[in-house]
Order: sequence, then structure tokens, then C-alpha cells
Amino acid sequence: MKKKLLSSHILVCLLGSSVLSSCSGFFEVEPYNAVVEDDFYKTQQDLNAAALGMYEPLSKDVHKFLLWGDARADMVTTGQAEPTPYINEFVINNVSAQNPYADYANIYATIARCNRQMERVFDVTKQDDKLLPKSVNAYYAEALLLRAICYYTLLRTFDTFPIIRSDYAEDISYVDEQGNTVNRKTSELTVNELKGLLQFPEDKQEVWQMVYNDVLSVLGMLPLNFQWNNFSLPAEERYGRLSQPTAATFAAEVAIWLGEFQTASAFCNSPIINNQHSLGTAGAWPNQFTGSYAAQHSMFLLGYRFDNSFETNRLQEFTSNVATDGGKYYLKPASHVINTLFSYENTDIRTTFSFKVFGQDTVIWKYIGLDNVWSMRPAHKSTASWQIYRSADAWLLKALADLHLNDYASAFNFINMVREARGLIKYLPEEINYTDREVMLDVIFTERAREFAFEGKRWYDLMLWSKLTGRNILAEKVSSKYSGQVKNEVYQKLLEEQSWYLPVQ
Repeated sequence: MKKKLLSSHILVCLLGSSVLSSCSGFFEVEPYNAVVEDDFYKTQQDLNAAALGMYEPLSKDVHKFLLWGDARADMVTTGQAEPTPYINEFVINNVSAQNPYADYANIYATIARCNRQMERVFDVTKQDDKLLPKSVNAYYAEALLLRAICYYTLLRTFDTFPIIRSDYAEDISYVDEQGNTVNRKTSELTVNELKGLLQFPEDKQEVWQMVYNDVLSVLGMLPLNFQWNNFSLPAEERYGRLSQPTAATFAAEVAIWLGEFQTASAFCNSPIINNQHSLGTAGAWPNQFTGSYAAQHSMFLLGYRFDNSFETNRLQEFTSNVATDGGKYYLKPASHVINTLFSYENTDIRTTFSFKVFGQDTVIWKYIGLDNVWSMRPAHKSTASWQIYRSADAWLLKALADLHLNDYASAFNFINMVREARGLIKYLPEEINYTDREVMLDVIFTERAREFAFEGKRWYDLMLWSKLTGRNILAEKVSSKYSGQVKNEVYQKLLEEQSWYLPVQ
């Protein structure tokens, strides 16, 4: 179906009236206001409001990221006795094209807003002479990097998806075969309709290279330590926006996927030596989940404020087993898998805070607990953030990169730094054959499983582990959470890499 594209435009949606006035809450989740564009993009305040608005669509999809990255993997199963069908499709690795949780519309809403920001950011300098050149570059880089993160998510989750580099946005106009001008939301278009209007990459390598090039472009443009136009961001906002340490960590991860290990190792050095980021201490580790931010631990997160919202935090809804708290208990830890991964030696804070046996149920505790003992969040009042990058990412990516550079001692040391910071005793060289790459890969990805449990990373870690070894680790690990005939069926299915990706509606 061929269609002639007439025009496309974006309705610039902002973070509610608070952003336009007092900026009292960065993590607002409420109906968004459409702004007449002729009255917008004139001042730095306009740019900043539009920048904050770029993150909003992603914040509404954190429950999907939990499904995409964890429910399909080995550490999570269904919590309900009679599972909700669409949720259970992820747990049993049989996601249908009609599954609403496999919809990527909000990712494209963010991409659209990023594109719009990049196209308009330099126009503001003509009208606001107080806007510093370095800040203009930073706003542009922020949008480019966030767009790259969106495509990175799409790359590893879906087999096919469109590339939108210009201001195709949330609304699109075209002429159909009957000659009528049609106005529709981009998110409502079918795959075939999108193919007639937008570019679908023929080779995923093209998208990998685009993402990598984009992140390399922004490294020197983003603020180092949350300085925007010579002003420091407030604490909760700084972790809800992209920064140079986040860009370096993201660049390192992409470089590892592309086999650029020397570059990846070098990129990790930036956040590791930055005094704004550290592994912290075991006692402070839960803070990144019990509040809207956690100094030093967090790099980039999607936050939530129940007092500004009209619904329960989706993370609390999906993981709590207490109905009066808004919990649906859709997902829970796969206990027999968890028990093989987590350490019970000494006091690993991650073991006592990531999950708990609560009553008769095992629950994902990160999003419903207030401490590592028994205190739960009040009903419908979880403020748990969705962590996208944390300081520990840099340390563990450094270990992974150095391992592939045959710097075994460095990889071993970085693993021990993480263990010690979480309350574990360091590994001794005589305990582990740390010069054996296969052994060390197991050690590193096990440590990542503990550190980032239920944070949407496990499925993708298993993909990467498989890529690095040339062995289908993903099929082996994921099938281990099942039993009997189902275990073999899932294993056989996941031997085909095509089945690793979600279908597109």
C-alpha cells in the first residue's frame, strides 16, 4: 500500500502545570497538557519543559519493561493461582501478536518528542540570549541519547520496527488510495501501514551502528555532574535525566554487544572515577528503591510520585500480593531458580531486600518493601523508581570488558568490589579459576543477576551471554524454570533465536 506523506507534527506534551510553573514534582504522572506550538520553544524554560516531557511516555511503561526483561527469563514466574492470560504469555514464553503488553507505542512517543526537541532546540537561541551554547548542546544531546536508548530497547526486544529520525510524531497525516487526507495517531497504525510510511531497517546492524554513533556523539555534550545552564539540578530530578556518566555507561554496554571491548573498558572508567557515583555501602543499597532517588547508586531512572498520580504504581500492582494495597500479584520470583543464584553467606543486602517469603507467598520485595525486614509500603503508595542505569552497571560492565581483554586480574577485582560493597566476602584467587573465561562469565552474570534482579535486565543478559559464548545460554537458563514436558518445549523453541523477540502488533 503506497501512500503519499503530506505532513507530520507533534503535540508538545509537557509534565503538567507544575513543570510550567514551580517544577515542584519531576516525577509527575497525570494528564498532560497540549501546548500551542506557536507560543512555545522561545525560552530555556520551554526547552526544559519539553525535555522533561520526553521521559513521560517511558514512565508509563515500566510494567512492560518488567515483563519484557524478567517475566520471560528464568528468575520470574506467575504469582496468581489462575494467571491472567496476557501476563502469563510472557511467563510461558508464548507471547501473541495481540498481547497489549507487547505494544511499543510509548517508546515511539518518546522518540517523537526527542526528534522534535532536536529539530527545535537551536531555534531557541535566536530568542533567548541567556541560553548558553553549552546548554543548547546539552539539550540536543539529551534528546539524541534518550532516542538511542529507545532504539537499543527495540533492537533487543523486537525483530522488526521502524526507524524514525525526523519529526514523525504522535500524529501523522497522509493521503490514502482514495485521495482522502487521513489524520491518525502513529501508534494506531498497523505494521503494514507503517511500512508504507516509514523506514524499516533491512539489517539490524544498521540500527546497532546508528545507536552506537549517536551515543558517541553526545559524550562530550552532556553535563558531567548535572549542571544545566550553570545550575545544578535538584536531587530527584538529576537521576531522572540523562547525564554524561550515564552516556558513558550506556556506550560501554553497546560497545560490548558490538565486540568493542577495549573501548567499553575505557568508557567504564568515566563513571567509576566520578566522585558523584560509587558502589555505596550495603546499608544504603535499598534507598534506590525505597525513595525517588538514591545518591551515588542511581544514574538514570524513571520515577513515580503517588501523590501526583491517579493510579497505583504499576510495579506495586504487578508484584504485591496484598489486594488492599493495590497488588495483583501478577509476578513473583521463581524460587528454585532464585535459590541457586542468590548468596546466603554472611549478609548480602540484595538477598534480604530483593525478594521475601511473605506469608505463604514469595514476593518481589524491591517495589513493595520499605526496608529489608518486614515493613511494607502503605496501600497504593509505592514510590519505587524503575532503575535503568545504576553505578553498579559500570563496575560489572568493566569486569565483563576486561575479561575479554584477557585482563583477568582486573575482572576478578571489579567483581570483588561489588561483592564487598553488598556485604559479601571477597572471592579468593584459589577459590575460582579466574583465568578461565567461561567460569568468569558465569561469575559475572550471576553477580549481575543478584545486583539487578527484577529490574528488566535478565533476559537481555542471557542474550548477551549467549552471544559472547556462542552457546545458547538463554535457552538453557530460561527452560530451567519449568518442569516436565513444558521445560523441553520451551528449550526447543528458544534454540531458535528468532523466538527471542516479541511479535509486533
